[in-house]
Amino acid sequence: MTNKEKDVTVPFLEGEIINLCPLKMEHATLYTKWSNDPEVRRYSRNTLPWSIDEIKKWSELEEQRVKKEVVFEVWHRKDEKSIGIAGLGDINWLNRNANLFVTIGEQEYWSQNIGPEVGKLLINYGFEELNLHKIFAGIFTPNKRSLRTAEKIGLKYEARLKEQIYVDGEFVDEMKFAIFKKDWVNSKR
Repeated sequence: MTNKEKDVTVPFLEGEIINLCPLKMEHATLYTKWSNDPEVRRYSRNTLPWSIDEIKKWSELEEQRVKKEVVFEVWHRKDEKSIGIAGLGDINWLNRNANLFVTIGEQEYWSQNIGPEVGKLLINYGFEELNLHKIFAGIFTPNKRSLRTAEKIGLKYEARLKEQIYVDGEFVDEMKFAIFKKDWVNSKR
């Protein structure tokens, strides 16, 4: 992109610090970088490497089937740049529940209260527009930032799965959190 060109994004959900925008395959290199960065993927379920072609193929396949996930690019408004991806995955349309996920790929944006804003936008979207009943998240115990974010956005502890994932040479627990639509509506009053 030249200095004269601007990376134009179209917000789907607007926040104060960030917007959530549709994925742009022009940013596939960026998504691949984040998916393969050891620090960024440390607590994600992304344990195998992704190539740019695999990211593009995954995106094309998503367009051809019934949506099981809604994925957004996290766009920093002030800095006018893409800094991560987030969305609702494993959507079960019959039982009306989904898994909330957030990955801030640009590490200089960690610990800047972006995760809670993204989480709140996604929860509101899931309940208000998708008519979900329950939104849940699984967080591994060493991931302190995500555990704090879950608390900030109103997710409540549901369960602990012992030694669920292998991280940094040891098996660690996964904490399960959730929020129900009725509780989200009550918290907004």
